[in-house]
Amino acid sequence: MSQATRKDRARGCVLGLAVGDALGAPLEGLTQQQIQATYGQVSDYVDGVRAWRKKPYRWRLKGLYTDDTQQALALADCLREQGEIQPEWLARTYLAMATPRDNYLGAHRSAGKSFRLVIGDLERGVSPEHTGRPSAGIGAAMRIAPVGIFYATCPEARLNAVLAASLLTHCDIRSLSGAYAVATAVSLILTEGPSVRRPSFLFQLAHLVRQAESTIAASLPEKISGLNNYTHAVSNAIAAVESVLDSPRDQAFSAIVERANRLGAEPACTRPTMGFPPACIPTCLYLLLVNDNFEEALTEVVNLGGDADTAGAILGCMAGALYGESAIPDHWLNGLHNRDGIANRAESLVDPQAQYAIPDLISTERELTALEARNREDLMASRQSEDDLGANRRRT
Repeated sequence: MSQATRKDRARGCVLGLAVGDALGAPLEGLTQQQIQATYGQVSDYVDGVRAWRKKPYRWRLKGLYTDDTQQALALADCLREQGEIQPEWLARTYLAMATPRDNYLGAHRSAGKSFRLVIGDLERGVSPEHTGRPSAGIGAAMRIAPVGIFYATCPEARLNAVLAASLLTHCDIRSLSGAYAVATAVSLILTEGPSVRRPSFLFQLAHLVRQAESTIAASLPEKISGLNNYTHAVSNAIAAVESVLDSPRDQAFSAIVERANRLGAEPACTRPTMGFPPACIPTCLYLLLVNDNFEEALTEVVNLGGDADTAGAILGCMAGALYGESAIPDHWLNGLHNRDGIANRAESLVDPQAQYAIPDLISTERELTALEARNREDLMASRQSEDDLGANRRRT
């Protein structure tokens, strides 16, 4: 694979993550039926006002990504500046983005409860070695793509980097192996190219994840939760995707959901895009293999609703690595905030000796968060004017 192709695929990987995140962010928490009733089919960035009329805090700036991409960019910066993942460096960066507390979590956008608890622990001085949460969330997997790029040909170092990046926030075996699965999928796609679009890719990935699960369980038995019943949950869920590749969508998704519930989903899984690694990651792999291009895959996954931003980010990074930046629709790239900063970070992971124009992460994210807040205020003012006008018309 040429250097130019590697760079295009790396850029596609992280840009794809951000695009999927931004597409899905306003749809997070909606059902597929609610999305269809409100928008028909979402094929471009929306602000979420129509779907969340009475919940302005859910309104989004079109084309702006959430914490999924923010944390991925932090990992990319750590890798390019430090040459490895350093939990202490990440903890300082996450804390810096959380201050000043001029909103619920500073510059962090749409961060979930578990991440907010981690930030609280770090603010109180808890060591990053002890801040990981025992719940099996998807947060470690959503951000991990830069590790897959940086360690594309170094599987042992990749596992160590995944653990260093993930244990700061997660200590359940399903979260850790889910992150390893996404990082390894990215690595395999970058090194093998289009040949991964075959069912045997699932078995190859499941085998590597199973080895990692066993290593994690053996090396960290006292630190990791979920080992009694779910040590190989993610690898089993990935391998099972092969059996549904030829099934209609509804049957395939039902099978993925049913298996996820057998693997300890809490609360019970009702959607294939639930933020639970044995559900969301198999769903993304399924859609990667049954769709023929980046746009089809991303459009389908975000319209499923659920944890739409994270599902969009995970499928986006894999599809972007497979098809490259050149395959991402121009209207999505042109509408994406911080496009050049994202793309240049991705390319620097492939070519760390080169000089790239990369804006400061913390100041950029603070500016973007403030921009979204101002946009939300403008939307609220516009909506109030419309409501007042309607009320006046009814009185007259």
